[in-house]
Amino acid sequence: MSIDAYKHVTFTGKQGSPLLFLFHGTGGDENQLIEVGREVAPDAMLVSPRGDVSEHGAARFFKRTGEGVYDLDDLSRATAKMAGFVRAQIDKAKPSAVFGLGYSNGANILASLLFAEPDLFDEVALMHPLIPFEPDVKGSLARRRILVTAGRRDPICPPNLTSRLDAHLRGAGADVTLEWHEGGHELRPNEIEAARRLFAQAKETPVDDAIMLQESDTKGRYVLRAPGGEEAEMTFTKVGDSMIIIDHTGVPDVFRGQGAGLKLVTRAVEDARAAGKKIIPLCPFAKTQFQRHKEWADVLKA
Repeated sequence: MSIDAYKHVTFTGKQGSPLLFLFHGTGGDENQLIEVGREVAPDAMLVSPRGDVSEHGAARFFKRTGEGVYDLDDLSRATAKMAGFVRAQIDKAKPSAVFGLGYSNGANILASLLFAEPDLFDEVALMHPLIPFEPDVKGSLARRRILVTAGRRDPICPPNLTSRLDAHLRGAGADVTLEWHEGGHELRPNEIEAARRLFAQAKETPVDDAIMLQESDTKGRYVLRAPGGEEAEMTFTKVGDSMIIIDHTGVPDVFRGQGAGLKLVTRAVEDARAAGKKIIPLCPFAKTQFQRHKEWADVLKA
């Protein structure tokens, strides 16, 4: 999918910064949430696409037939198209972490992306989402931090559906924060502050960049250790002298958003390349990183 699949605006930053995707509400455009993005993640690169569906002149990300009645075929189309756009932007930016923030209809397309590809985003803020169906999560949301914000008197997003979405996300293993205000569908300061806290967690704990390699005759692991002693690891199994299988990547919460998992996989790629070895990424995280980093194709076992 092309990075130009949607009309969009981008704001670049330092190489290796987080990348924040912003998804506007119905009738908004690619500029609606830029100031919000700058406030909640001031160090992040920003990408904000405009929805490609017009509802009586109002931009949306997918079609509907009435308030809260979605065209599910078009939602499926939009989700696949947006996933390709997001991946293309990630491939270009090569960020340390990938964040998503959506409001109203933008929260709905972001939630659909989350259900379809749980590994696409590291941290997600869903502001006033309306999910009137039971989510089918294609994988696990274990350890994924998700913020859901809502108004207790929201006429568009009934509180009972917000609570149901919260339960579904927690059931899939997500670490959910539910932030309410006493109003309706409008964004309020406490929601912005909650999003700021969410994304700030991603840079609270510095990572010791000294990656250790521990191995035996048949297995091994790459390890990053935090100042408090917590360990992020990527384990692998050796297959003869010419191949390894990455079977697990584990990153404790203190490392979240630091790019620790990416650093571990990158080190494995560099070592495999130097030794003339190939890699089979069975671990879902490692597989996602290989999809993002096309320049690793030379060490990927076809």
